[in-house]
Amino acid sequence: MSLKTFHIIFVVFSVLLTLGLGFWALDNLPIMSAFAFSGCAVLIFYGVKVFKKFQAI
Repeated sequence: MSLKTFHIIFVVFSVLLTLGLGFWALDNLPIMSAFAFSGCAVLIFYGVKVFKKFQAI
């Protein structure tokens, strides 16, 4: 497995984990949920940016 593939898979799993944390914390801990969803948005932005960069390499 190349470093590019590992990086993309790691970012996808991180997005899924932060989404899961955000939905889990939605009822009990709304502040944590807000941080998780904002972190998920940052990870998605980062993932798209890195994916475009990897296509250019």
